[in-house]
Amino acid sequence: MALVGRRAAFRRFRRPALLALVALLVATCGPPPDVQRPDLPLPEDADISERPAGRYGGVFVQSSAQEPKTFNPMVSEDAYSAQAIGLMQSALTDYDPVKEETVPSLARDWEIGPDNKVYTFHLRRGLRWSDGEPLTADDVIFTFDVVFDKRFPNRYAQQYTIAGEPLKYEKIDEHTVRFRTADIYAPFLNDIGFVSILPKHALQASFDDGTLQKQWTSQTAINAPGQIVGSGPFRLFAYRPGERMVMAPNPHYWRADERGQRLPYVDFYIAKFVPSTNTETVLFATGQTDAADVSVTDVAWVERAAQTYDFTIYDRGPASGISFFWFNQHPGKDEAGNPHLPPYKLAWFRNPDFRRAVLMGLDRPGLVRAVYFGRAQPLDTIISPADRKWHNPDTVRYPYDPERAKALLEQAGFVLGSDGVLRDTEGHPVEFELLASEGSQTATGIGTTLIENMRVLGIKVTLSMLDFGTLVNRVSDTFDYDAAMMGFTGGGDPSGGKAIYRSDGRLHVWYPEQPAPATDWEARIDEIMDLQERTLDEAKRIELIHEMQAIFSEKLPLLFLITPNAYAGIRNKWQNVAVPALGSITWNLDEFWSEEATE
Repeated sequence: MALVGRRAAFRRFRRPALLALVALLVATCGPPPDVQRPDLPLPEDADISERPAGRYGGVFVQSSAQEPKTFNPMVSEDAYSAQAIGLMQSALTDYDPVKEETVPSLARDWEIGPDNKVYTFHLRRGLRWSDGEPLTADDVIFTFDVVFDKRFPNRYAQQYTIAGEPLKYEKIDEHTVRFRTADIYAPFLNDIGFVSILPKHALQASFDDGTLQKQWTSQTAINAPGQIVGSGPFRLFAYRPGERMVMAPNPHYWRADERGQRLPYVDFYIAKFVPSTNTETVLFATGQTDAADVSVTDVAWVERAAQTYDFTIYDRGPASGISFFWFNQHPGKDEAGNPHLPPYKLAWFRNPDFRRAVLMGLDRPGLVRAVYFGRAQPLDTIISPADRKWHNPDTVRYPYDPERAKALLEQAGFVLGSDGVLRDTEGHPVEFELLASEGSQTATGIGTTLIENMRVLGIKVTLSMLDFGTLVNRVSDTFDYDAAMMGFTGGGDPSGGKAIYRSDGRLHVWYPEQPAPATDWEARIDEIMDLQERTLDEAKRIELIHEMQAIFSEKLPLLFLITPNAYAGIRNKWQNVAVPALGSITWNLDEFWSEEATE
């Protein structure tokens, strides 16, 4: 399709207020940067936004209490890195959370073979990377070569291992790639959109010498942001740890509006790094940022500022993520040959009745009242009630019942002494350390309540607040911990949680990457995940996912906490905001524009 009305070559926008803000936040040497929109050809079949055309200009500002740990899609396993990468990279397909369906991305369309095992994707013609190099089928092939190269451990290799066999892929021509699965795989179109396509020309050398996972680090972002090549709506402009991340429009982005204007509209996207989520909220509530998630603990006072600072708060119902804590059940040893846990502690943590007793001893209804001001509900399963399609509302529940908890512990052989201390059969006092992220608004309240509630059971709990990177390292690398509190984002097809659910998953946090299922119930979960992938009958898939949730709730490897209501706010000046049932309120940031922008 021929598109007309593209912007004049290198048209410059000189707005004193905008440039002053950029100068303040970027703090680069020399004069503030000019905002340039080069007149570059769009792809022949660029994706055309269905939303009303807007105008260029403006700066979209958010804040974050956490920072990206990496800009490398093959290394990223945390939400904060994924968010930054998602602004700079694209996949073959995407998920539209408003339509609730898989939509084309780098691939303009696809065909599915009659056996439902062959998928042929056609790339948009004329795609280019942010540095101007062509994006072709060679990049797609290169990406999957990386995924399945054992030199580069990553979460995608398991995701694309279907019926025990790695996904097969081949280049048909410069714009066509074909995939073959070993068996029917129902969520294939959804899952193929998980991995960002990588630029072969930029990463081939590091692939050859085995250093690919050391590329695109925070240091790269600081010293040479232009080396991070992408195909998403933005490119990295500047990165200063502890201060801010600035992104500018990708001049070769493959989306445009109905007038032929290349997206995104905004001149800059800025993420300000702040000490806490409390600061995030204050900045939004005082008109200093453009959008933010607002916790249930803050929504009442933030709403009082809505008229003054012209923003809207959206009540989105139950949050799509899940929160929980868990006990370390890893039976392995460290490099010195010492077990990660003393054998007696491992025995406690592996005992389902111990875990059930702890959860029944935690006053979650009290947490709903005291920490969440009644705007929440106890969570009973591994899929949030926000995900109505897949959520099982009939799993086992664990009401707050300290007396029943004591009885369970007694049945398991624990003895509560006259000194108020619970001991195991060998006389060891029952105590554990709980790790939590210091950036969490609610972790302290939950941890304090757990300490008090466990004291009633004779259990001593110590709460340790760590920075997020240290927490992740201890629970996923060194396994030097007793228990930890964390959460996972959720929503969409459960296939995206395979790394959590399966016994060999990297995010199977209580005992990740098991060489073989450690328990019969984990073996059944693995079987369920295989079965639900192989059926195209959606009702059968839902039935199997419900069974999976029932097992998780019965065996309780994760001790589920609270599902708060989700609130998000955005300033009213932004147009084309489409609030989805699940997902970020800024999911379509590339389409945002402001009436205040002047050309």
